[in-house]
Amino acid sequence: MIVITSLNTNPRYVEPGDAFHLTISDATGCSVVINEEITVSKTIDFVASFRFALSDGTCPGFHLTGIFGCSSELPEEIKNAVMFEDLPKEKKDNFINSVGTRCLQE
Repeated sequence: MIVITSLNTNPRYVEPGDAFHLTISDATGCSVVINEEITVSKTIDFVASFRFALSDGTCPGFHLTGIFGCSSELPEEIKNAVMFEDLPKEKKDNFINSVGTRCLQE
């Protein structure tokens, strides 16, 4: 299953030259930054981070995935994703104990 850990649905307009940034920082202050330049004009209203989890909520591997786009154009897998806060307690506990990170909300 796909578990959404952070979601922002505020509409924003992007155009060529705007950018998407993903930053990973460690305790020593070193960072890896992934930058992607946007090449089209579009209104986006779905910015989310998510992880893949097993049916019991366990999240194998140390991964984080992000998506930004128009909510009406999302793949079915994302439309059917589960919000972390909506997981049943047992699955939420399994997710927390196995994921290796915690979500830092804005």
